[in-house]
Amino acid sequence: MKFYFVVFLTFLFQIALKGNILLASLYGLHLHASPFMLGGIIAAGSLFPMLLASFAGRLSDRLPLNLLLAIGMIGSGLSLLTIYLFNNSLIALLIIQLAFGLFQIITVVSSQNLVGVLSTEKMRTKNYASYTLSVSFANFFGPLLVGLLIDLSSYSYVYLLLGGISILPGVIFLFMRLQASFNKKVTAVEISFYELLVHPDLRVVFVTSGVILTAVGLFEFYFPIYGNTIGLSASIIGTLLSINAVAFIISRLLMNKLQRHFSPEQIIGGCLIIAGSAFFLLPFMTAIPLLAVISFIMGIGLGCCQPLSIVMAYNSAPAGHTGEVLGIRLTVNKAVQFAVPIIFGSINFLGFFPIFWMNTLLLLFSGKSLLKDNSK
Repeated sequence: MKFYFVVFLTFLFQIALKGNILLASLYGLHLHASPFMLGGIIAAGSLFPMLLASFAGRLSDRLPLNLLLAIGMIGSGLSLLTIYLFNNSLIALLIIQLAFGLFQIITVVSSQNLVGVLSTEKMRTKNYASYTLSVSFANFFGPLLVGLLIDLSSYSYVYLLLGGISILPGVIFLFMRLQASFNKKVTAVEISFYELLVHPDLRVVFVTSGVILTAVGLFEFYFPIYGNTIGLSASIIGTLLSINAVAFIISRLLMNKLQRHFSPEQIIGGCLIIAGSAFFLLPFMTAIPLLAVISFIMGIGLGCCQPLSIVMAYNSAPAGHTGEVLGIRLTVNKAVQFAVPIIFGSINFLGFFPIFWMNTLLLLFSGKSLLKDNSK
């Protein structure tokens, strides 16, 4: 029961995390940010995670996980609350995103490591599926909540709510005794960052994670902009993103059944091809029902990829370096999330077709390569 309570607490934080992605995009548009400036604001949330995820992972292998989770969640919440002091400022929004990114990477890598620590080898895939399922529920509730509240109240009140949702589980973790009961310390053989990065088994995981996060990052960044461009309200955009999250939930509920019939490479390869097809069709769609279908297909395609890549990373990590390997995986992911808004925000003048189609080619090529390698 303690494991599921931990998952529930991380779920609350993930609501704030996922809600902030949509909130920052729409608030930047509300403040009339240029596409390049908006890209910089969204990318700011990934700068410190990109630079410090590996270090945060190393800390999670050595320090009490409940303390790290408390620091990360409370710090993230306080970052969101500062919008009250610097309202209607794009520079303040940029700084808030930087601070939020710093604290949220401590939280995310520590929670992922904690799930592995709490699990036996037999239960690890199931427990990571439960953890990522809670993230999917947060993907549903976060954007839906933010979209509705923006239309009903103000951006400042939404930031206040998300800040409180982030702080509450952090305070609970501060007083939980996880380390003595669960954190099984393993004597680690010293391995450098570079050796882990080029490790043959881990390299495939890192590259695959980067491709997956490119797709997720593009959809999270560009879909609100695309929806705003075609005249959709914040609540409609939030609802469409929540439909994407529902598809994530369904795909993850089916993950264990799929693993009985297909290898992880086959599942991820097939899912990337499905997501690539959805990206190809997206810029043709303007009707809300069709956009809902595309959002659902995208979620089905990408839903299984992330939990499988986490399990693959944890299982392939050398003893005593699980947190660091998960951190390197997140470093790759955050590097993609940092680069995507800046690069694609800079080439926004090209329109949506080439941006979505470039990602289509990346997903189709990566999915086909995984399926081809698995068939050898």
